[in-house]
Amino acid sequence: MPLLDVHGQPVNVIDRGDGDAVLFLHAFPLQGAMWDYQIEALEGTHRCIAVDMPGFGQSPAPADPDATSMEAWAGLVVEVLDQLGVAEATVVGASMGGYLAMALLRHHPERVQRLVLASSRARSDDPTVAQRRSAQQEQLRGGAEASSLAKETVEGLLSSGSMARPELVDYVHALADGAVAEGWIAALEAMKDRPDSMLLLRQATLQALVVVGELDRVTPIAEAMSLRSLLKGELVVIPDVGHLPNIEDPIAFNDALLAFLGASPTAPEAEQAAPEAEQAEPAAPTG
Repeated sequence: MPLLDVHGQPVNVIDRGDGDAVLFLHAFPLQGAMWDYQIEALEGTHRCIAVDMPGFGQSPAPADPDATSMEAWAGLVVEVLDQLGVAEATVVGASMGGYLAMALLRHHPERVQRLVLASSRARSDDPTVAQRRSAQQEQLRGGAEASSLAKETVEGLLSSGSMARPELVDYVHALADGAVAEGWIAALEAMKDRPDSMLLLRQATLQALVVVGELDRVTPIAEAMSLRSLLKGELVVIPDVGHLPNIEDPIAFNDALLAFLGASPTAPEAEQAAPEAEQAEPAAPTG
């Protein structure tokens, strides 16, 4: 479909299928196409919507990246839903997209029917991570190319097993290639200034699913267990994958998502126990 005009900001939107709406929000520094495997699996039964945030994928750069916030992005996403005639959706957010999903729940709760958080966390950035994001912003303002930062960032998202699959690594790099410096600056600004969402999730009453890769070093299993505890929802751990489980093992991810979407809102909660795993801190800030 053509770019939507959202208060002067052109936004690329994927809109496929019919039925109950599922809104997909992408990780940093990727784009809406990271959800292609999920959209292909769901479009026969659901209306699948994925948004390229400004400066990522096919959405042009924001006019003022330094003014970006998760709240402003949530407003942009709501305007997209309004233009598409969608009153509410199951919101699926990965990593940075999870932060945006939480912003939607905070500022526009009536638009969030159910919530799926993959590879994300409720806590705000600690000072060290915020400082790293600011340092990346200064690099980009100083003329560094987003593509020069993408290689190290993207490869930090994948498990060692996924890194041994050249076609998958190339695919993830291609998903990051659409991002421009202004998009990175905007996303880093929104992420480092986002509020803590632990109380928000603790008070939420909607049906929720939390998904994490067993080998995720960016948002380890402990973060997912915290999310599951706050939301009182389901937890699914995808074995042998890292921070991008929907790409690294799309079949397992799709099975979990389809089961969640097909479950009755009053059905008993099902929980897949998290295996014990050594958890490492991320080497660099990511979504």
